[in-house]
Amino acid sequence: MTLNIKYLKIIILLLLPASLWAQTIKGYVYSSDNTPVPYAHVYVKHTSIGTTTDEQGRYTLKLDEGDYEIVISNLGYKTTTIPMVLYKKDQVKNFWLEPSSVEVQEIEVKAKRRDPAYDVIKKAIEARKDNFRQVMSSKSNVYIKAKEIISEREKKKREKEQQLEENAAEQKDSPLLENPEDQKKAEQQKKTAEQMKLANSMNMVEIQMERHYQYPDLVKEIRNAYEAHGSAYDLFFLNTTENNFNFYSNLISADNLNEVPLISPLNATSIISYKFRLDKTWFEGNSMIYHIIVEPRKQGNATFTGSIDIVNGSFAIRRVDLSLHKGGLLFYDDFRIKQEYELFNDTLWMVTRQEFDYFTKAGNRDFKGNTVVKFDNFEFNVSFPKRYFKNEISVTTQEAYERDSTYWDQIRPEPLTIEEQRIIFIQDSLEGARNKKEYLDSIDRAYNKVTWGDFFLWGIGNFNREKEQHIWVSGITGFINPIAMGGVRSGPDFLIFKRFKNKRYFTLYSGVNYGYRNKDVKGSASFNYMYNPRKLSRISFQAGQNFDVVQPNYSFAGMMDRTNWVLSRFASVGHSHEVFNGFYLYLSANVKRIMPIDDYTFGNFSENFVKNNVPRSFSPYNLVSLKAEIRYTPFQKFMTEPYQKIVLGSKWPTFSLSIHKGIPDIFDSKVNFDYLEFSVYQDFKISTIGTSTAKVGFGQFLNTKLMQYENYKIFPRGDKWFFSTPMQNQLQDSTLITDDKFFEAHYVHHFNGAIENNIPFFKKLKIYTLAGGNYTYIPQHEYHYYDFYYGVEKSFRIQRQRYRIGIYFVYGGSNRQLSKPAIQFSINHYGKNEKSWEY
Repeated sequence: MTLNIKYLKIIILLLLPASLWAQTIKGYVYSSDNTPVPYAHVYVKHTSIGTTTDEQGRYTLKLDEGDYEIVISNLGYKTTTIPMVLYKKDQVKNFWLEPSSVEVQEIEVKAKRRDPAYDVIKKAIEARKDNFRQVMSSKSNVYIKAKEIISEREKKKREKEQQLEENAAEQKDSPLLENPEDQKKAEQQKKTAEQMKLANSMNMVEIQMERHYQYPDLVKEIRNAYEAHGSAYDLFFLNTTENNFNFYSNLISADNLNEVPLISPLNATSIISYKFRLDKTWFEGNSMIYHIIVEPRKQGNATFTGSIDIVNGSFAIRRVDLSLHKGGLLFYDDFRIKQEYELFNDTLWMVTRQEFDYFTKAGNRDFKGNTVVKFDNFEFNVSFPKRYFKNEISVTTQEAYERDSTYWDQIRPEPLTIEEQRIIFIQDSLEGARNKKEYLDSIDRAYNKVTWGDFFLWGIGNFNREKEQHIWVSGITGFINPIAMGGVRSGPDFLIFKRFKNKRYFTLYSGVNYGYRNKDVKGSASFNYMYNPRKLSRISFQAGQNFDVVQPNYSFAGMMDRTNWVLSRFASVGHSHEVFNGFYLYLSANVKRIMPIDDYTFGNFSENFVKNNVPRSFSPYNLVSLKAEIRYTPFQKFMTEPYQKIVLGSKWPTFSLSIHKGIPDIFDSKVNFDYLEFSVYQDFKISTIGTSTAKVGFGQFLNTKLMQYENYKIFPRGDKWFFSTPMQNQLQDSTLITDDKFFEAHYVHHFNGAIENNIPFFKKLKIYTLAGGNYTYIPQHEYHYYDFYYGVEKSFRIQRQRYRIGIYFVYGGSNRQLSKPAIQFSINHYGKNEKSWEY
């Protein structure tokens, strides 16, 4: 106890000087009319010591004795500097600020509780159109460096190919390695394994381009250099067209980043979504900068947290530092964007640097990404040729992929870090070794070696990297199908894939299987050849004998329904081609022998889903048909690579028109019909309220001289438990067919947090809602069907893949009778390549 008191006395003595000898200066800051000035900055010149007045204009500073220059500043007033000498006593000192004639005209500062940041933001919102419109066209050079640092656990996962080398290296210390040559070899293998670990710890891409811009949102990129080290799959912002972080806009759309558009702090109604606080001000040259803290009023999936710097006078953006945490982020746990603006020609504030930090934690694995984008060499008011900005938004030259290290050293705006250089050196060294025939052969041998996992699960593959050729046969799990039509069937599937240097490729897929219950053999083969990647032109062939589903868009129960299945012996040829941008032509010819399956023996499993599950009986017949379809998506955006075209999509709907012709007599064909169908399909966003999908379709038979059941337009019944695609009726109690005309409309809207973020329980669980409806009219039956549904969905990640499960309440029926309301379930997947959910 005595010892503790002794220590306490020592601590008090040590702390005494700070409290005894420090002087307190306090007082008020007033305007020239003696009105207290809240939130004024009072600080010591050339130091970090300072404070801010409270709402009554009161301040307090603690300083050691000495000479000081006290600076007092606030927006709307002239900055004042007062010299002071502090002795060994506290002082009371009041300051008066004179109004700034320029700033008073711009901002009215009042001694009230509202933070002056709101006045700055208001002026910035009023000026944003002028600031954005200042540049009507421009050229600039852009450099992008995107990299991903991978955690140790993830590196270990990616180092499986090096496991053999590591195991061999570990044998170095074994007494069996007495031979010096063996020891030297083991040492080299260990060194190689360590290099592999380091090489696999980073993925990085560098891009250099010329960016052409025309107001308001027309962009075209000319990529002059592209270098990838590792995989670019999970890197963010590899072009300037996909995501436009323009904070002068009300909303920022980033489809591959967030589920809903993001609300800019300079949104016209940002005061509803954000709280603002003026943190500090300073001068850069003759311009005062307001540093404003941005906080969302409530946690959601469309708002940022961070800060924004505004330039006094022009009220343009000087800096942005904003973050997102989970919320509506699709693949990241945290995301941060920083922007730097610089002044050009005394009036233009342009983005010269963007930096993105993104972090993902998947299980025990961490992924840290960083992308830096630098803009320089601006040219303003550039005259571009007429129709220069069309739908091609990016062009990559062949030379871009062939740039050497000397070129990169010359054009990089900042050098690579020592660690980046080291990893790239190792990656390039390994890449050189990997490109040698001996190494490629060794890797192929390792992949081609059959393991128990290959045999039972993944399938057995044979890969030739030099020829870019892959041969694969299914494993045991793919060999056996326990719920096939007619009972358990088994047999292998085969795949042959070949890619050529000009990006052309072909795929040959075939399968054969045997049914144990009915002792029958079935099989088919298909061939697909992409012969013109620039026009997305391909030709395909199929042939075989197999069970065939009549209505492929059937519900789960419908897939169990034996009336929806036939036996088909078939041969077909197809061709697809992009005639001009966004306009596709599809042609196909089919020859089939359609047979019933009523003489097959079945089990009882499907009886759990379909009562009285008896297949249809009919006489076998031959069918010859032709089908032509055109699809047009206006203003389809795309990128041009040296050998291929990459389609990016469009904001416009897709229009489809098809005609299906049944041809009689040829090959004893027993059909004669003509069927026409037209549809319009579109995905679109509604501000921050969510995303919608809509489809409207119309069809009519023009000729029905000779029809079979499979040729009718079929409207399948709904499923009891499983939610089908929203583009299908959910509660239809029976299957209907028509050989006349029909009309259908389908709509689904995902609110993506717009409603549920206002409900505390839902908000914490990250549960989202959706609603939609379906309508079908079949005049031949005087049948009107409708349904409405409302559901909740929960999205989650598995190994950086995004899934969504849902529970839905469905209500509806027809003009004949109402159906019993149902609770249905579904699971949905987000496609990274398509950048969209399945529905």
